[in-house]
Parts: sequence; C-alpha cells; structure tokens
Amino acid sequence: MRCLIVDDEEMSRMHIQGICHRIPDVEIVGIFDNALAANSYLSQHPVDLIFLDIEMPDCSGIEFVKNMDQVPGIIFTTAKENYAIKAFDLIDHVVDYIVKPVASMRLLRAINRFRAQRNGQTEAEMPTTSSPIQAYPNDNFVFVKSEKRLVRINLDELLYVETTGDYSIFKLQNGQQFVVQSSLKNIGSKIQHPNFIKVHRSYIVNLNKIVDIEENTLVIDRKVIPISRAHRAGLLERIMPI
Repeated sequence: MRCLIVDDEEMSRMHIQGICHRIPDVEIVGIFDNALAANSYLSQHPVDLIFLDIEMPDCSGIEFVKNMDQVPGIIFTTAKENYAIKAFDLIDHVVDYIVKPVASMRLLRAINRFRAQRNGQTEAEMPTTSSPIQAYPNDNFVFVKSEKRLVRINLDELLYVETTGDYSIFKLQNGQQFVVQSSLKNIGSKIQHPNFIKVHRSYIVNLNKIVDIEENTLVIDRKVIPISRAHRAGLLERIMPI
C-alpha cells in the first residue's frame, strides 16, 4: 500500500510516519509539508492512500483533493472537528476523518477501513491478523447522514439503533431521532465501541441505557426491545450479571 503524508506540521508528519512504520503493508513513499509539492509528486507517481492535513498554507487539503484528476484514498487529519462537513462533501474519496492528535489505534482503524473498501468488504469482515497493532477503537461519536445533512451523534447519548426495511433509526436520550439509509450490519461495523452490542437482527443497543432484562426482551427508556436467541448469550456475557 503506497502512501503519502501531507502536513505542514513537522511533528504531525513524524508521528504519522512512526505509526505507519509499524504496519507491514503500509509503505510511506513521500512526505510533504505542502499540497503543491505533493501534487508534483503525484503527477508522476500514483499512490493508494494519502494522510492529508486540511489546514495548510497556500492550498488546503480540501482544495487539494477537489483539484486532483485521479483521487486516491484520503484520510483527513486536522485539529478542528468543524471541518468534518466539508470533508465529507468529498465522500467518494474520503476514507476517514481524524481529529489531531492522531492516536495510533484510530489511524489503524482508518487504514483498515481503506483496506475494506478496496477489497469490497466491511470493516467487520477484515481479518484480525492483518496488522500487529491491535486495540479496541474508542471513538465517542459518529457522523450520520440524515435528510441531506451530516449530524454528529455522541455515543453517550445514543440509546439504540433500530432497523426497519432499508432504513435505520438512531434514537437519542433527548427524544431526537435520525433516520439513515443504511443496514444494521453496516452501522455495526462503524460503531465499534464497547458499550454497544447487537441484540437482535433489527437492534443495536447501548448497554449503559438498559433498565432491565427479561427472558427475551430488554427495556431502554420505556422501549421494549426483543432479544434474539442467537444474541442472548453474548448479551449476558457482556453485562456479567451477579
């Protein structure tokens, strides 16, 4: 996997390079402190993936991508979360968006996502032995596309996700809900957080929000949610009842 690092901050470049050196199939073929120099390299050397800062002098990372003729995979890195909406306007090419400082496991998750997309897999289908670096991602939010806009959802406030047909509903504790055109399998591959578990073919729930559990149902915020026979044992193992 041929990769570039494009970032005007020296420490950030060195940090990302150091992480990538620990991943056997990732080869850093170029490191640049500005988009113009990177563009000159790309005119003669195709790459698979770019770790790209957004805020840079002369040409931002977003402008850089918009003006590319052939766009490889892009993992945006930036110190400001509010660039997410602009970044996801380029959703066809943007693999992921990471807020600095870049954590090793967070970068690995983004690289795994790129591998999955390139191989036509979901992240959940990626083999766990693909890299020597192994850890549980600890992101505490997700962005969902609902009604033509991107909405940030804090996972601490998410009660459950329910799937109906081709759509999924994100139900929040403040009463809000967001409808997303996505399968529960796809959502499960994105929400990789220890507090969330699939309990039924139509439900992913927040373990911290469960009020009580009976034989084949559980309750969250007065909502009765079914527990399938296939998922009951896994649920009980996770909550470890006394």
